[in-house]
Amino acid sequence: MILVKTNAGQQVLKDRSADLTQRQRAALIVMDGRRTMAEVMQSSGAVPGDVTRLFELGLVADVAIATAPTEPAPLMPARRALGS
Repeated sequence: MILVKTNAGQQVLKDRSADLTQRQRAALIVMDGRRTMAEVMQSSGAVPGDVTRLFELGLVADVAIATAPTEPAPLMPARRALGS
């Protein structure tokens, strides 16, 4: 799982509006949309509960979910038969 800060997560880093532990804040700082959860935990000293708390607060998201389309792709028009 690749983690990324949400807009709320970016704002919390700027204004410190959420009550985060030092480990949670360190984890949030290194979540850049390129590192896996394991890499984030290793570099920040965070534990799974810290990451879970960031998810609960809406400060982080899984890149795969955050970038998923919100609407289905339009259907392609049917190809016309040759010689029609």
